[in-house]
Amino acid sequence: MKQMDKDVYGPWALVTGASSGIGEEFARQVAANGISVVLLARREKRLKEVIAELTARYDVQTRLVAVDLGRDGILGRVTQVTDELDIGFVVSNAGADNPGPFISLPYERLREIVQLTVLTHLDLADHFGQRLAKRGRGGIVLVSAVAAAGGLP
Repeated sequence: MKQMDKDVYGPWALVTGASSGIGEEFARQVAANGISVVLLARREKRLKEVIAELTARYDVQTRLVAVDLGRDGILGRVTQVTDELDIGFVVSNAGADNPGPFISLPYERLREIVQLTVLTHLDLADHFGQRLAKRGRGGIVLVSAVAAAGGLP
């Protein structure tokens, strides 16, 4: 990732899906630029491992929110941890795979996937977008699933 300027983005970032894959790498790259990071994902134990690496390697502050972003109503938990922080960069990355044909998946699983891949992105983009607009700077990255480009059987 190109060097991020704290003067542009501020001292804090938020990354969802930060316990593995692209989200973990986004968190690593943000921290490498000296920006403290709030990590969100379901797996608290794994988040703690990522946090240990980031704080030791990059000397940044970290916070974690162990939350299932596929559930409705998560924004309250996120805001409890982030409202007092000057977050200027948000990576909404959490996603899910869709194994098998659409009609073979249980309806509740489909609703979780929509919550995670659409509504959670919307909630985070709206909440933090309002904050970034008021401060006059910052950025939001919305990461989509590759399946969105190809559809499902």
